[in-house]
Amino acid sequence: MAQDASKLFTRLAPVLNVRDLAAERAFYEKLGLPVIYEGSEYPDFIAFGTDSLHFGIQAAPAGNDPPSVLTWQIGVADVDDAMERCRSAGISYELERNNPAPGWAYRRLLIRTPSGYRLALEGPAE
Repeated sequence: MAQDASKLFTRLAPVLNVRDLAAERAFYEKLGLPVIYEGSEYPDFIAFGTDSLHFGIQAAPAGNDPPSVLTWQIGVADVDDAMERCRSAGISYELERNNPAPGWAYRRLLIRTPSGYRLALEGPAE
């Protein structure tokens, strides 16, 4: 008997291939994301996480350069707080305002990670 998908799949935990593991780690730590795993078992892998967010980064094999195929989007509770965190950490960003439909507006910050990924920090509907 097949399980209901919402009971079977419990969380999304993507792993990004990155060019420079140390630079990418420092970037996410500047954003305030805590490292939840780093160990000798997987020396080229680091996991970050909070109660609602889990993802990992790993050293990319030579020739594997995926940043153009992915926008890495993370929801934030307050875009203004995220902007302040970026400013104080020296992270450049572009503020994007979106109004896709009447009564639906939101803002997001667009950032390039050290490995070239496009990171969007998306705020709640305003």
